[in-house]
Amino acid sequence: MNGSEKPDFSAALAVGRALNLTLPDSQTVRDAYAQAQTESSPWLFNHVVRSWLYGAKLAQNRNLTPDAELVAVAVLLHDLGLARGGAPDRRFEVVGADAARTFALAHAMGERRAETIWDAIALHTTGSIGQFKGVDVACTGSGIGCDYGGFGYQDLTEATRKSSCQHTRVSR
Repeated sequence: MNGSEKPDFSAALAVGRALNLTLPDSQTVRDAYAQAQTESSPWLFNHVVRSWLYGAKLAQNRNLTPDAELVAVAVLLHDLGLARGGAPDRRFEVVGADAARTFALAHAMGERRAETIWDAIALHTTGSIGQFKGVDVACTGSGIGCDYGGFGYQDLTEATRKSSCQHTRVSR
């Protein structure tokens, strides 16, 4: 696989197992993965998958117990607004948050979880606020920030970094 190819869901789960993670494997997460894969360019989708893996490992390392399915959906769909080209009247984070809330409600995740997903995505570029919105929002931002800006990257082992990047064939 080269940098322009997209990984498949079972490969992401395999990387998770290799990293001693138990990633959620529900139909909802599979559908979020498929939607992100369909709508995103390869480089953006690879970022989304790395963010999911990094976030799950950082949460584990920090002994946090977020709603793993909720966080997976939020992280996997966090850049839909960017993939869709944004909107002239709204930030791309809000476009993505709206799309993910619609996705969550269509997948019977409930209003409360859908609103938490909206918060997590809308605030993913504003960690100074998101970190105070609860563990699910904070863990979403943590994984994304790790891949995008390197925040927390030093807290990951070399094996975690290598496995996550090998999976997507995009190195940092």
